[in-house]
Amino acid sequence: MIPPQIIEADLTWLGGRFVSGTKIRVDGHGRITDVGPLPDRPTMRLTGHAVIPGMVNAHSHAFQRGLRGKGEQFPDGAGSFWSWREAMYKLVASLDIRRFDELCEQAFREMLAAGITTVGEFHYMHHSSEQHDFLFDKRVLDAASRAGIRITLLNSFYQTGGINRPLSPTQHRFETSNLDTYWTHMSQLETYLQKDTQSLGVVAHSIRAVPIETVCSLHDEAVKRRLPFHMHVEEQRQEIEECVREYGFTPMALLNRKTGIQENFAA
Repeated sequence: MIPPQIIEADLTWLGGRFVSGTKIRVDGHGRITDVGPLPDRPTMRLTGHAVIPGMVNAHSHAFQRGLRGKGEQFPDGAGSFWSWREAMYKLVASLDIRRFDELCEQAFREMLAAGITTVGEFHYMHHSSEQHDFLFDKRVLDAASRAGIRITLLNSFYQTGGINRPLSPTQHRFETSNLDTYWTHMSQLETYLQKDTQSLGVVAHSIRAVPIETVCSLHDEAVKRRLPFHMHVEEQRQEIEECVREYGFTPMALLNRKTGIQENFAA
């Protein structure tokens, strides 16, 4: 708990414009409970400042905070998405529970320091080992809670290492073996969420990691449950070329034809 506050800045972004004479009431949990020309005397006066709503990071991979400075160095002309991915896989192979927790919390705290108050965490590193324990899903939520950031856990379904290809050894930490397992785990996570600050979203990682029939099933169920649906689409040329060879369409065209994309879909 913190002392309740009445905050007044010179300007506050309200109703699509900056206005003066506006006060913000914040309760002991840090939640904004009222905004307007309140009669209360300010307990915090921010002279020379303007206040805006917190920003949203709609697509985050928090554990990749550990990649900073590691995936960008390569001989001239040699770098690509795939060389970056190898650096990411080395990070994945090295992470234990303690380091995973540290990186997620660090990423979330840095977001808050930059003015981001809500994050959509595109989460695909589920397992602490190859035992398929889904341990890391709850630990992301715990890291967000410790940092004090609101989170939508965009929980990823990840099944193949490429179109019609098996997972690589490192990718087994990402694996969701079937839809029943995914939805059972989503129901368990729903009971773990912190009210008002945490929610869930449905993710098909990508066309290369999820067969199109499964993408459609995930999307349809997300619509039924009124959950956001999210995925990587056309990250790089090889994925597009393989999708055209297999399905006859680019990933975006395939999704438009197959899923009946609705307002809950974000790519």
